[in-house]
Amino acid sequence: MFQNGNRRVMGIAKPLAVSAIVFVAAIAGLAIAGPAGSDPAIAPLQPAEIHLRPPVSKPKLVVPGEILTGVTSEIALTQLVAESRCLADVMYYEARGESEAGQIAVAEVILNRLAGGGHGNTICSVVYEGFDQTFCQFTFVCDGSLDRPKASEPWRAAQVLAAQLLAGQIQSADKMDGATNYHSASVHTKWDAKMVRVVQIGNHVFYKNPQLRSSLMDTAFRGTLQ
Repeated sequence: MFQNGNRRVMGIAKPLAVSAIVFVAAIAGLAIAGPAGSDPAIAPLQPAEIHLRPPVSKPKLVVPGEILTGVTSEIALTQLVAESRCLADVMYYEARGESEAGQIAVAEVILNRLAGGGHGNTICSVVYEGFDQTFCQFTFVCDGSLDRPKASEPWRAAQVLAAQLLAGQIQSADKMDGATNYHSASVHTKWDAKMVRVVQIGNHVFYKNPQLRSSLMDTAFRGTLQ
C-alpha cells in the first residue's frame, strides 16, 4: 500500500519537474537574448526629456512717493495722477457694490488716515500700507484682487469720484466725523471694541479712534488744504 502511494506521488512530481526545466530554460533564453532593444521587432525605449522653467515672477508693486519740490512738472503731474488712481483703487475694490455715498465714505477713511499721519504721507502709501509685509491694511492689496481685470463701468465711476474728491467738488460728509476704520456689517472684529462707532453706510460700519480729534477731515488733502 505504501509502495502504490509512493508511485502515485512520483507520477505527479514528474510533470512538475518537466515544467520547472522548461521555465528555467525560458529564463536562460531571455538572459542570452540580451535587452529588448537588441530585437529589431521591439522599438527601443527613448529617455524622457524634462524641461524645467523658472516660475514667472509678477511685477513688483511700487507705491509712488511724495511730490517733491524739485521734481519736473511732468513727474509731479504723473504722481498726482497716481494719487488719484490709488484713491480710485480703494473705492473700487472695497466698495464698488455700494452706493456712491458708500464709496465716498471709504475714500473719506483714506483721507482721514492721511491727515492723521500714522498710516503714510501720501494717499498711495495709506491705501497700500503693508503691501511689502505680512499684513495689509486693506484686503484687496494682498488677496490677489489686483491681478484680476477690472469691470469697466465701476472702475470709470471710481476714477471720476476720486478726481472729484481731490478737486474739492465733493465736500466731506459731516456724518463721517473723522472715521479712520471700517468693516463689513456681516463680520465681527476684535478691534472695534476699542473704537467709537460713527455710522453705518450700506454694508460698512465706520469707526473712529477716540483719541483723535474729529476735525481731522478739515485738514485732509483734497486739492486745496483748508
